[in-house]
Amino acid sequence: MNNYSLFINSSKGSFTTCLVYVDDIILAGNNKEEIERVKEALNKTFKIKDLGDLRYFLDVARSNKGLMMNQKKYAL
Repeated sequence: MNNYSLFINSSKGSFTTCLVYVDDIILAGNNKEEIERVKEALNKTFKIKDLGDLRYFLDVARSNKGLMMNQKKYAL
């Protein structure tokens, strides 16, 4: 199965994903500078608005052990 809304870039230890759903975009990765570069490139073409950390689509709780994610709000 192919997912035409998920884009992945991985090189030299950097991993960036871009998930597109209608008019929403989720960027995630392990290199903040690369994420900023992608946002700048997208904004030049599409005039995007950065809404900050992901909050609604997924409930994301961060800790030193990693991320805990669920879709409780979305499901309700």
